[in-house]
Amino acid sequence: QADAGAKTFEREHEISLTNNARDLLLQIERALQRLDDGTYGVCENCGEPIGKGRLQAAPRATLCIPCKQREERR
Repeated sequence: QADAGAKTFEREHEISLTNNARDLLLQIERALQRLDDGTYGVCENCGEPIGKGRLQAAPRATLCIPCKQREERR
């Protein structure tokens, strides 16, 4: 039973890592598309520029800090 539980845990962990990597890749591809479109660095919610510090910390960010904070409060 312990082996089966360990295998299940490992499989779920691997699936989680795969999903996280897939999500990150999609975010990066979206950021590259925004570069091509000329909308990179502009908040998708309010249309204001995303701060340089935020983009340096999270280059795939699509929301400015105030909009991201509002989103997280929901």
